[in-house]
Amino acid sequence: MKTKDTRVSSESFATMTMDSDENTDSTAASDATDSLNSLIDREKSIDDCIDNCMDVKCSLAEQCPVTCEDSSSKDKGRKSICCNTVAQCVWGLMLMFLSVSGFVYTPLDVMLREKLNMRPGFPPYEWWADPPDEVRLRVYVFNVTNHDRFMAGLDNKINVEEIGPIVYLEKLLHSNIQFNENSTMTYTAKRYPIYLPDQNSIDLNSTLVVPNLALLGISSYLHSANYFVLTGFRLLASSHQSEVFTKKTVYQYLWEYRESILDTSKNLAPGLVPVNNMGMLARIYADFTDEVTVKVGAQWGHEEFFQIDRFRGEPQLPGYDPNVCPDRIAGSSEGVMYHQRLSTSDVLLYWRKTVCKLMPLYFDRKLVVDNVPVYRYNLSESVFSRVTNGSDCYDTTPGLPEGLSDGSKCYYNFPMVVSYPHFYNGQPARDTYVTGLEPDRTKHNSYIVVEPLTGTPFRSVARMQSNLRIHDLTRFGPPYNKFSNLVLPLFWAEYNQEGLPSHIRNTIYFMAVILPPLSYVILALTLLLGSYLLARNIYKYHLKSETINSILQYKSKNSDIANKNLFIVEKEAFLKIPS
Repeated sequence: MKTKDTRVSSESFATMTMDSDENTDSTAASDATDSLNSLIDREKSIDDCIDNCMDVKCSLAEQCPVTCEDSSSKDKGRKSICCNTVAQCVWGLMLMFLSVSGFVYTPLDVMLREKLNMRPGFPPYEWWADPPDEVRLRVYVFNVTNHDRFMAGLDNKINVEEIGPIVYLEKLLHSNIQFNENSTMTYTAKRYPIYLPDQNSIDLNSTLVVPNLALLGISSYLHSANYFVLTGFRLLASSHQSEVFTKKTVYQYLWEYRESILDTSKNLAPGLVPVNNMGMLARIYADFTDEVTVKVGAQWGHEEFFQIDRFRGEPQLPGYDPNVCPDRIAGSSEGVMYHQRLSTSDVLLYWRKTVCKLMPLYFDRKLVVDNVPVYRYNLSESVFSRVTNGSDCYDTTPGLPEGLSDGSKCYYNFPMVVSYPHFYNGQPARDTYVTGLEPDRTKHNSYIVVEPLTGTPFRSVARMQSNLRIHDLTRFGPPYNKFSNLVLPLFWAEYNQEGLPSHIRNTIYFMAVILPPLSYVILALTLLLGSYLLARNIYKYHLKSETINSILQYKSKNSDIANKNLFIVEKEAFLKIPS
């Protein structure tokens, strides 16, 4: 009995020992499992709490592991796409892509490319369609001071004095705007002057002594006519008692220059004398409504943007034979807008119908105007020189001297020639034809100041002088022969764009000065933000993966130890059992 009890006690002890070891190992293994499950249970309890807090307004707050305030903020974060790991990675990649693209193709590039299309409703189009009233027309007329002495032979040359300026606002209107299929835009440009009494000190009723344009102009036009035509014209002039000098008020000289001989000549030969009003400004603005076609759209690029493609439906200069004159109006500009991204090597072609020729402007120097970096382009000093190799579109027969350009094709073949004011470049010399001229480069040259990125002119000064060219009149006899081979200055005009409106100036300042560095700063911050979002979430995902793997490895290790200990105990207990 004692032996039996001992065996029973031994078996009971083994069983208890095995159970104890099993419980110990099971507890160790379950600890790892509980560690993982506790994370899941806690997350689930927090989510349940959030739902309960939203439903019962935090009545169960004491049962939750977080407060209702934390629950509310976490609910907003959980529902926000910005707090989602995958979404933050996507946002990071997008921000990095946008920033890199912005460095390659900057915001300024986008704005300039959009300007090429000249879309209605956008600022560039609206500014051009309704141009600001910034252009001032200043007119200077020449008064003859010694006409009696000259006609009496006491003075060899006519002496003139300059009177002016007479100031006008030149109004520009754009209408009938039409976009064409070939990526061009056609519009009607109309210019007309508006007298500005507040800016004028010249009395328009003051009297001038001027050459009789009708008498001398028609005589010069007929210088090579046959004897019968010359005789008939002299009889006509005598019947009207026309004098070679006449008195006109300033207003009449500019707007209402009429002579009785003009009316008769127009009735007898309308082809020779198409008008009976020879007022200087009246003739210039009588036909200043033009149809212009310019290049717009991305296909032309920045270099050809807004260059003239057609003027009154033709690519060549109006009035010139395209087979004789190689110059083309295509590629020039009216001066309202130039092409974008100008360089110092660009030659800008300026077209002004009053000059009746293309005017090339060359880079002079860099300036800063209204805090904006700009380029200044000057009109060539030799713009009126004779062309020695090739066809000279602006010469006549007999030929013109250096410094003069034929303008007759824009004035009904009337013998008008164009030059610099006061012949300031020395061609012809200032006292060659008349005395009293005072050339000054700072007062008489022409230039433009352009913002190079947008091609917007900040300043623009065009100064030209109109002269009457008189041919050899010896066949007419006295007193006409005293005017043979003279070039008489009539007036000169200055077209001055005096700045820009503040809203245009500020916009150009933002685009040219502020936007480039600002865009680089914003793009750099965007790149850093995108990189941060991407790196942060990659790091969090990597850290979370390592934590879960550690927990799972710990659980697997303890489970193996518990199973191994259980096997050893069972083996020992089995060996102790008597066979």
